[in-house]
Amino acid sequence: MKSVRIVLLVVCALALLVACGGSAAVVPTALAKVDTALPADPALDAIIAGWKTEAKAGLALGSVKPESIVEETYHSSADLSAVADYYNKQLGTGGWTFRKRTPGLNPDGFFLAGYDQGNQSLVIGAVDLKKFGSTGSYVYVLHGTK
Repeated sequence: MKSVRIVLLVVCALALLVACGGSAAVVPTALAKVDTALPADPALDAIIAGWKTEAKAGLALGSVKPESIVEETYHSSADLSAVADYYNKQLGTGGWTFRKRTPGLNPDGFFLAGYDQGNQSLVIGAVDLKKFGSTGSYVYVLHGTK
């Protein structure tokens, strides 16, 4: 039940974030990317599917140019805290402004943050894979230009 609540919270927050637009001038590279398979878990699959459909739908509702949308997902060996710290530091020093309405690092095992720079926006979502019997984090990056 808690996994369903987390999935719904992440999907709703992601949809709200991306509805406002944007793309990244300089998006940080992936952190500790690994090529291992993700754990087979219906709740994790629901999170991933939700991100992919809701994020793109949210961008379509905003004034983002569809041809500018860039999406990346990856499995990182870094834990969720390290992923949050990495993106907050890289984007903070890169001229991006953190969207205060985004939850950031959540104790329920996910990180969801939005950043803006000029007419560009960036959304980073990550989930702790420990909750699904694995290690590291699953990271989702979406950006586009208004």
